[in-house]
Amino acid sequence: MAAATGCVPLCCHIRSAVSPVGKNVCSHRPTRSIAAFLPATKRSKQVAGCSSLRLTSSGLFSPAPVSKAAQPLLARVSRGSPGAPRAMAAEAASGSDVEAFAKSDARRMLHVVYRVGNLEATKKFYTEALGMQVTRERDIPEEKYTNCFLGYGPETSNFVVELTYNYGKDKYDIGSGFGHFGIAVEDVAKTVEKIKVLGGTVTREPGPVKGGRSIIAFVKDPDGYMFELIQRAGPIKEPFAQVMLRVGDMDRAIEFYEKAHGMKLLRKSDRPEQKYTIAMMGYGPEDESTVLELTYNYGVTEYTKGDAYGQIAIGTDDVYKTGEALRAAGAKITREAGPLPGLNTKIVAALDPDGWKTVFVDNEDFLKELE
Repeated sequence: MAAATGCVPLCCHIRSAVSPVGKNVCSHRPTRSIAAFLPATKRSKQVAGCSSLRLTSSGLFSPAPVSKAAQPLLARVSRGSPGAPRAMAAEAASGSDVEAFAKSDARRMLHVVYRVGNLEATKKFYTEALGMQVTRERDIPEEKYTNCFLGYGPETSNFVVELTYNYGKDKYDIGSGFGHFGIAVEDVAKTVEKIKVLGGTVTREPGPVKGGRSIIAFVKDPDGYMFELIQRAGPIKEPFAQVMLRVGDMDRAIEFYEKAHGMKLLRKSDRPEQKYTIAMMGYGPEDESTVLELTYNYGVTEYTKGDAYGQIAIGTDDVYKTGEALRAAGAKITREAGPLPGLNTKIVAALDPDGWKTVFVDNEDFLKELE
């Protein structure tokens, strides 16, 4: 990867979402360019075995071409051909099939990737204040970047974060679209006191959420990423509770994540007094797995993405059918379904209607990468 970006583990499968200059990027290199796709070398300090994949500054992902199969159909429709209705019906049936697959597929939220300007301070905050564990670290001085992976358990079962630090880059634009990460803890007040002792920034003191009984608090990490602390009774199966992203059209976003991602709408809440609506989307119960929290603020249809937040990765049993479901749901394909060059790991990457990127990774290939 160029000096301005960072590296991503292959087990996290093509992590790059937005380069420091705001482009959708990712590259691979056979010696210099594919080396990052090969099993981690002595340069990598592996705490939990995994190979690597680079976060780069120039384009592995590219817009999907118009399907050749679709071109004759479009031509028939434009000519009013008698065969058009039958072709359109077949295409509709196919769309139903891929949507059904998306809902029945064995999917799980795997990880999130984002860039930080102070890796050591962030790592200290995550481990000491939030209770995460470092699973893996890698420093590549010749490429001028460092990666650190943290979470609350192994990648085979838990959601993890990948931090990317680029030498000399001490600040990123988080943008207005990213919201926060949610962490479930047994005692919010106690956690907040610990954060204060460690010099952390508390932006909302512990207390019940407006209009509810859940105890929450908000804090910022050293790079300005917001974390919501959510009080839950123990034992907590997955402490990394949620990733919150803002969207410009809630109904559109819910429909997209149901059809393209196969997620379930776990709950939806409208707050007219505060002028916002939230929807929890995921693959399992909200109190047992990491979920996606979508937020719509009344009257706001667009947000800036910045160059800090990257993307989410999700496991799938079939990246090809997933690609069809994504396209049928109107996603912008940024990397067509197929194996990564030089590897057998299969992925497909796409943007949702609001421009948020997701990479789907073949489940079996993912497990092989963790061996």
